Amino acid sequence: MLQDLRASCPPGILIITDSAFHSGREILLSFLLAALHRAEKVHIFGFEWSQEEFLAGFPRELFPSLTFHDGFSDPLNWRKSSQSLTLQDFSVKRIWAQVGCPGGPVSIVLDSLSWILSRCPLPSVCHTLRELSRHQTKDGLHEVHVLALLHSDLHVPGVMRSVCLLADAVIDVKERGEGQKVTIVHRKRSGRVVTHAEHVRVCDDFSLETISEIGTEPESTTEVDPTESLTFNPRLSEADRELKESAILPYTFSNNKKLSLLQSSGGSAKIFYDPDPTDDLDDEDPDDDLDV
Repeated sequence: MLQDLRASCPPGILIITDSAFHSGREILLSFLLAALHRAEKVHIFGFEWSQEEFLAGFPRELFPSLTFHDGFSDPLNWRKSSQSLTLQDFSVKRIWAQVGCPGGPVSIVLDSLSWILSRCPLPSVCHTLRELSRHQTKDGLHEVHVLALLHSDLHVPGVMRSVCLLADAVIDVKERGEGQKVTIVHRKRSGRVVTHAEHVRVCDDFSLETISEIGTEPESTTEVDPTESLTFNPRLSEADRELKESAILPYTFSNNKKLSLLQSSGGSAKIFYDPDPTDDLDDEDPDDDLDV
């Protein structure tokens, strides 16, 4: 599944979560290489690594198709350089001002989203990510791929959940052994969510090799019972159903009353009384049901 996602990479947000022990940077570079092979324009907004370190070992013939925006050398802009990337540049307007008009599909790489989250409010970051993936200009809606690296061991679970819920796909890098174990959660346009786990290896040329597939988690087919947690039983047994069907509904006219209403009256008013089963009709003591 990771191979298919790397080859097609549908528009939207793709987040790679890793930790200090299990880096996902190699997978990020592999997806970046696939974007270049699809003739996409790639813009890297680098905060954690310098350009030389980030692109070490990358094919130099592909360098003209990518642009590195440096947020590593001078993040506080002490040198007052117009080329330096700061936190104020992390906004939809400023990012697209640097990307320009790509004239086709474009990949925006954030390295890393953890560096940004540690310095920017979470709601602002989430809003920027969503607006980046839906960017629209006068020419129409561009095909935008947002690729971001997120270090799970630097954030509380609530932050991780909030950011990952925005993503169209999340690749979680877990352990090293025979390659890397990754778990992919892919939210398709139809609304269907697919979870898949496999062992992969990133080769020296940043191509991807699938070692083994652990499997796809099936979608839950168990129907939820809405009456499970109720304190009463809303269902009727056969005896309850028969009793309900045989009960006389309130305000139901008796046969005598129906006949009287159908007959023409002589101008005098009549009072009809249909006694209830619990009415006391004892003429000798009409008040014996009162507690006095």
